[in-house]
Amino acid sequence: MAGPSLRAFRPSATDPWDAAKAAHLLQRAGLGGPPEEVQRVLALGLEAAVDELLNYEHRPDLSEAVDFSELRQSYAEAFALRRSGGSEQARRDLQNRINRLQREKLQEVRVWWMARLVATPRPLQEKMVLFWHGLLVSGFPDVQNPEFLYIQNHLFRRLATGNFKQLILEVSRDPAMLTYLDNSSNRKGKPNENYARELLELFTLGVGHYTEQDVKEAARAFTGWTLRPTPTGEFEFYFNAAQHDDGPKTFLGRRGTFDGTDIIDIIFEQPAASRWLPRKLFEYLVYLQPEDRLVDELARIFRRENFEVRPLLRTLLTSEVFYSPRARRSQVKSPVQLVVGTARALRMSPAAAPALLLAADRMGQMLLMPPNVGGWSGGRAWITTATILDRYNFGSLITEGRMPGLPPRLQEAFQPVEVAGLVPLTARTAGEVISALLDRLLPGAAIDQRRQFALWRALGANRGSDPVEVTPQRVRSALHLMMSMPEYQLT
Repeated sequence: MAGPSLRAFRPSATDPWDAAKAAHLLQRAGLGGPPEEVQRVLALGLEAAVDELLNYEHRPDLSEAVDFSELRQSYAEAFALRRSGGSEQARRDLQNRINRLQREKLQEVRVWWMARLVATPRPLQEKMVLFWHGLLVSGFPDVQNPEFLYIQNHLFRRLATGNFKQLILEVSRDPAMLTYLDNSSNRKGKPNENYARELLELFTLGVGHYTEQDVKEAARAFTGWTLRPTPTGEFEFYFNAAQHDDGPKTFLGRRGTFDGTDIIDIIFEQPAASRWLPRKLFEYLVYLQPEDRLVDELARIFRRENFEVRPLLRTLLTSEVFYSPRARRSQVKSPVQLVVGTARALRMSPAAAPALLLAADRMGQMLLMPPNVGGWSGGRAWITTATILDRYNFGSLITEGRMPGLPPRLQEAFQPVEVAGLVPLTARTAGEVISALLDRLLPGAAIDQRRQFALWRALGANRGSDPVEVTPQRVRSALHLMMSMPEYQLT
């Protein structure tokens, strides 16, 4: 028996399109949502719901931006000081100011992105920005200019579901990537292989589909791809022809006077380039270690569609395999998925972003600060003896506004979840109250009798049929208990 396929899922009497599947779609293809959003998606039907997620351009985007004018002015002063030969003390003072502004603006960008994740009306677009950030990795402190990371974040948003080949070309010219993998210092006669190596190994083909000589030749082709400052304190991509090695190169069996654009063209002629991204997307959205037959089929679609990402996503999100038992509740939530999904399910304000960001940091995922060029390991690696405690403490933050290590200024500014409206007024028994809360935090999850009893006890009841007084404190206790359950760590 071949198992679930990429054929479109067709609801039936025995396997219907139901609230559990609608919640699964919202969590995997987006960032989760409250029960009323699940019901809206359920009413749309599978095809229309997927189309709405994919065609996010029809929804207004958030307009908040980060102002880098003070940092740019400081960079411009540094360029001028370097030319004029100012005093050592003046240079030191200016560098100290730049260092402070870099740290402040980095945190501002991180909070800005967390707030976007919580509030976006375009959840699939933002979910894909998170995907690209973990795949085409750049980060602080290797990239010290936070505006570079902000620019890259917008690049990932603009091409979130666009053409992958175009994204690779633009990333190759991106200030953050040029800095992070040292291509800005890749010069004729002294090539730097860092970007060429990761382009082949981690971004497009994978190990085993190129040689060390291919890396060396690709590095030569990318010589001269660098950055230059502008008088306003910004930086721009610049092709320095004087530092470009224009000699003949042999790359993946082809010979010519290639530059970086030619290298990318040749990469995307390789069969491995058709398989690499489909496998990564499948693992991100469905489950780990997909069957080769499924990857092969996705690769054929990817090449046929000229490396457009949106057709891949549509195939996956409407497929039998996406809604199969193996796919559902099979992934460990990343820290960002956990905090953002909770905030969206409980309709929390984006003003909670600073505390949510700190919580995700404590659990091991620091936005714009990935651990290395390979990004976050993900999966079961998210759960350690240290981070599981931080995950449980996150429940205290949401329900009580307290969390170990939360600075007083954040604790004072953070508002715990407002429980009014989380439980319908018609809910009178412990079972009805718990059912409403489970629909919000754990839609479609199977909770055993022992945990059901613990949840009833949090409401002061011994049985699901017991009538209960629905007080804010009891609701908070039940929410905290749900968030501490192993099931809540899965999506």
